[in-house]
Amino acid sequence: MRPLDKGSCPQENGVDVVVTSYANWRNYLIQRIGYYCVYCNIPLSHSLNVEHVVPKVPRPGEVAGDELSWDNMLLACGPCNNTKSNQPIILQNVYFPETNNTLLAFDIEELSENIEAAIVKPKDNLIGNQRTRAARTIELLGLDVIDNRPNIIDIRWKKRRRAMLAAEAAYKLFNKIKEVSPNDLEIAAEYVAINASEIGFFTLWFKIFVNEPLVIKKLIDPDIIPGIAQDCFLPETYQLIYRNLEKEIDPI
Repeated sequence: MRPLDKGSCPQENGVDVVVTSYANWRNYLIQRIGYYCVYCNIPLSHSLNVEHVVPKVPRPGEVAGDELSWDNMLLACGPCNNTKSNQPIILQNVYFPETNNTLLAFDIEELSENIEAAIVKPKDNLIGNQRTRAARTIELLGLDVIDNRPNIIDIRWKKRRRAMLAAEAAYKLFNKIKEVSPNDLEIAAEYVAINASEIGFFTLWFKIFVNEPLVIKKLIDPDIIPGIAQDCFLPETYQLIYRNLEKEIDPI
């Protein structure tokens, strides 16, 4: 999960856009955050679900979210959207891409007993309530699910593992270029980011290239991968930093 900027309502001729169907936000959302699920970061080639952060049809006794409000819309894949279903996002209970630096909260690991699978887990250095919030987020969205049913629908775990292989291969190639052709590192870093933009699962790319600031710079370039929150990185070194510094209990 990558941290996202809090996007303001799109405008046309200086006036906020108003829609009559929430599906009409889809193209504006793609322009803002790219064609990715905001939760698992799988690329969306079709069936882009316009996700209501606060469900438009809530559980009994809960308040409905605004069906048409820009502030209540994101993009999600089918498995994330269906797993979340009509559960609302309660910000103090989870790590949310528009509110937190989610790169500090989550890791991805392959499963030794299943070479095709990689799942999301809380980062090892989380403590107390941080670990609880991360685990609750993973459960809310099914980010550790392995769908082994004959009528498999959720392939996030398979695609995540393939993305891991691609990112690891890109890292080896980048280091080879660093050895034999250092003058080409700028274009090599851009090539890595463009590949990441097509493959998705950005947590992997930031983890594997954490010590390569030239690559991180390209990974947060909005012309390559739109929507990422720039304030989650230090200038120049691009190291991860807390997003909610005013919150002593949990600044992530």
